[in-house]
Amino acid sequence: MEHIKSPRFIVLSLLVIAAASTRALPYLLPYMWNFSAVGALAIFAGAQFSDKRSAFIMPIAAMAISDLFIGNGFSILVYSGFAAMVACGFLIRNKVSPLNILLASFVSAGVFFLITNFAFFYPSTLYPRNISGILTSYAAGLPFFRNMLISNVLFSAVLFGSFYLLSKRFPALVKA
Repeated sequence: MEHIKSPRFIVLSLLVIAAASTRALPYLLPYMWNFSAVGALAIFAGAQFSDKRSAFIMPIAAMAISDLFIGNGFSILVYSGFAAMVACGFLIRNKVSPLNILLASFVSAGVFFLITNFAFFYPSTLYPRNISGILTSYAAGLPFFRNMLISNVLFSAVLFGSFYLLSKRFPALVKA
């Protein structure tokens, strides 16, 4: 596991906490549901934490703690969706570039959308249990997908860009 006293781990952890705090944005801007940095945070953690356990633990723990503050319930499929987003970060960890970050932002939002909207369709009484019901569930989720996609791109640029600039100023932050 990455050494918790290393400057790199501390800075990455502070960025995780800052990103997790954006989960309150939809409560301040009600028309922006699913607009927060947690998707970008998952990608960032997967790409930047040297230890894969830390890459999963940090964003999932940040999400769980923020869920306590904002009163969200726990959904294994939502957390699974975020774990899949961490895996998208793994795909770019050795080749972080603006294009790869953009692609990971799109792919991770799509994977999360597919997982969570199917999850909300299945146990629901809102939708009939047929192809029409699943399509209706996915159609209802499109505004949330749009907001996640926009926030993934925006906050990925902020997280990766901030860490890049910090690592240029403080070489101790560069992966060993």
